Amino acid sequence: MNHSWSKQVGWLGMTLVTAVALVTLPTPAGNTQPDTFGAISWSRRTGAQGYAWGYNNRAAAENRSLRECEASAGTGDCRVMVWFRNACGSIAQTRDGSVGTGWGSNPALAEKYALQSCRQYGPCRVSRTFCSNE
Repeated sequence: MNHSWSKQVGWLGMTLVTAVALVTLPTPAGNTQPDTFGAISWSRRTGAQGYAWGYNNRAAAENRSLRECEASAGTGDCRVMVWFRNACGSIAQTRDGSVGTGWGSNPALAEKYALQSCRQYGPCRVSRTFCSNE
């Protein structure tokens, strides 16, 4: 009976070692891409916009888009309208400057969602679309 138990423990120990070995195997180079983030900011008062892409975290992308917007607006009212990770973002606007934003896995989807978001304010056109990895 004791002998049977030790074989079972030996088998379990081998399974665990195998599992750990599988978990710690390195992944082939080039298989994974780091996450990239983008953001779009907008000023209600002036209509100024700020953009960011290629950042490695959300906060950095948002901060860059806010700085760019404020550099143009100078009003202190810029705010992040949309952020996205490993995706594309778009901003659409009406003639009077109202905006809608969207994001998607490709530029066409991002534009579609931005236009849907904007249409509540009237007829819209896309003013800018880009992807986080550009």
